[in-house]
Amino acid sequence: MIEANQKEKIFQLKGIALGNPVLEFATDFNSRAEYFWSHGLISDSTYKMFTSACNYSRYVSEYYRDSLSSICSLVMDQVNRETSRFIDKYDVTLDVCIASVLSQSMIISPQQHVFKSIDVCVEDETIKYLNRKDVQEAIHAQLVGVSKWTVCSE
Repeated sequence: MIEANQKEKIFQLKGIALGNPVLEFATDFNSRAEYFWSHGLISDSTYKMFTSACNYSRYVSEYYRDSLSSICSLVMDQVNRETSRFIDKYDVTLDVCIASVLSQSMIISPQQHVFKSIDVCVEDETIKYLNRKDVQEAIHAQLVGVSKWTVCSE
């Protein structure tokens, strides 16, 4: 665009919006190691492997070319073990909740539900709340033969 604008003035932009852009492949992708390490998600030794043995841009290139090396596989396995599936890799400061089946169904089929916003943890939070002894006493719950209340408790 910049080169074309210098020649023929084809593009007359007032602004530009980018959604999940890649501005420079190696820099953008390799910043992931620093991001994870600086937030305490990966160890010093994993950070060293992630920045020297196989960085993220190399891993992505190999992965999409279907030629994943054993060293990149080893490094990414270690990174994934340390970050786990419970971390939102785009914003590591967010709360993460494993969505219940009910919450997942609300996301998949929103027309069947009248809720405006979805708290993916509501079912899990309800279970924890209803298993509190003070709550069970307050609602006069009779848990005869039930050691722990669940969604399907009878």
